[in-house]
Amino acid sequence: MTKVAEILFQHRIRFIALALVPIALGGAVAVLFASYPATATLRIEAPSAFGASFVPSGWSAGLTPAQNLADSVGQVLKTRSFSQSLSDELTGAGTVSSTTALQQTVASAVAGLKATPAGSHLVTLTYSCPHPAVCVAVLSDAIDIFQRQTNEIQQAQTLAASTFWSAQLKDAQTNLESALTALHDYSVANPTVAVDGSSSDPQVQQLLNNVQQWRANVAEAQNSLSQAQYLGTASARFLQVGTTLVDPAHLAGSRFVGDKTSLIPGFLVLFGGLVLVGAYVLLLARHDRTAGDPATLERRLGVPVVATIPKLVSSRGF
Repeated sequence: MTKVAEILFQHRIRFIALALVPIALGGAVAVLFASYPATATLRIEAPSAFGASFVPSGWSAGLTPAQNLADSVGQVLKTRSFSQSLSDELTGAGTVSSTTALQQTVASAVAGLKATPAGSHLVTLTYSCPHPAVCVAVLSDAIDIFQRQTNEIQQAQTLAASTFWSAQLKDAQTNLESALTALHDYSVANPTVAVDGSSSDPQVQQLLNNVQQWRANVAEAQNSLSQAQYLGTASARFLQVGTTLVDPAHLAGSRFVGDKTSLIPGFLVLFGGLVLVGAYVLLLARHDRTAGDPATLERRLGVPVVATIPKLVSSRGF
């Protein structure tokens, strides 16, 4: 240990410089490879507050409002429209400059942005990336896009349902007119036969059943069309009014090392570097054949040291 101490003291400038290298590398790894988590919180009201039997379009009555909202966010994230909108938002704001970085950021957001229920009414959104400003911007833009596209999805669903039930209503009305015409024609062809419910004529009964069936189908289609239009409009309005941004997008971890996961590789680099510096010190001490004191000389030479000559230092005038 004495020899090691001598080597360290003799070459202290060199070893301090060498020790600074792994310290700098470890710090660089911890900073450069850090992952910065951004988070935001949305609150969704219970649909029952807007109507005892009201259930928004696409929601499951067996899930909590937060679970339904988280599921809606997940569905929006998988759409091509979301990717394109996020790309446009990031490009327009100048958040990401290069095309490659933009593609990587959008792909990372689609795969890494998560919506997790935090209770029955709160949904926590999280996203992590290597750049703090980009993480916050992506999460903030994603919330705006979700709210906008959710309204568009509800409108598209309303249009699809309305189109379907409008076609059903038109078919039912056409068939009802045909059934009424057939009943009228039979009545004209058979003036002595009663064409009401008291008739025992099987042909009349069949014609009356057809008229009754198509009238019921017309009423069902009309009710379903009205319900689809109301539900779609009410669902879109509910999501706009009932969804509140409680906690805007912000960084959840350290501004320097993010979520601290990069500290482990940084520490390993630091530890490995210091081990190499220590090994270098031991190697120098092992191969250093100089003697620093009389005892060492006596041990190596096997003869006693009678006297030592001090190091002479020249001075002015001699």
